Amino acid sequence: MITVDYSEKKIKVTLDLVSKILGKNKLPLKVDIVKKVSGESWWSTEIGDSSWATFPDTEINDVVITDKNGDLVYKYEWKVLEHGSIFYKSLYYYCKRLISENKKPKGLVIGSHDGEFGEWVPLSLDNLSDIVLVEGSEKQFQKLKENFKDSGHQMIREIVTPNGGKVEFFEGGRGYTNSVVERVIRNWETEEINSSLQDSVSLNDLIESIGGNLDWIHMDVEGLDVKLLLSLKKENIPNLIIYEDNNLNDEDKSHINDWVKINNFNHISSNGISMLSRL
Repeated sequence: MITVDYSEKKIKVTLDLVSKILGKNKLPLKVDIVKKVSGESWWSTEIGDSSWATFPDTEINDVVITDKNGDLVYKYEWKVLEHGSIFYKSLYYYCKRLISENKKPKGLVIGSHDGEFGEWVPLSLDNLSDIVLVEGSEKQFQKLKENFKDSGHQMIREIVTPNGGKVEFFEGGRGYTNSVVERVIRNWETEEINSSLQDSVSLNDLIESIGGNLDWIHMDVEGLDVKLLLSLKKENIPNLIIYEDNNLNDEDKSHINDWVKINNFNHISSNGISMLSRL
């Protein structure tokens, strides 16, 4: 009657002759793509018998289908071990393993945005790790606090750079895309871009301020990821790191390849994401 397919980076909802079961007075059905963290619908459409609808993003999105009267007909939930990428699954299994060894993992997220997506999110939802969430945009940080107000996570509104100090911070209108690397935000952002001179903290100072001893780090800082990694003191390097690599220049790629070898990491890269592991 109703088929939901998460594949090829899209969600496809297909209906057969649902009116034969529900009755024609229940149609059209409303399909909502719902953010798993906040429960907010960020896209919806109406469909009827023998029709379909698609949405171009599967990441941590649930599907909720209701009838013409608003009554729930079907809910399909995104699940990390079924729908998550290799990066989602690797981080999830890593933390599950540490817990099985009677250790609660500790992780750091730099560039957490509003917390609606990211390989670290399932860990929070399933309480599999202590997490420190760091976000530079005030707009995104306020939404982050709202989304995770009951999580117990430490949340820090801070811009993180290799050396700390004053930096020019570029930010799109909604704060979703923000960076200290101007070329990156100019390439991606279609909204009006504003900049301001702000304080930043070095990655090593940040780690030391939260007590160190990290098991994993997740980075999404729009072009600064590799420079942050290269700045890490040896004692601050965890055994698993996930970062964004689609904004790297050739020099960054060369430096990170050398750093990976020196620190004995396994390296996996796909679709703009990289994972380093020593497991």
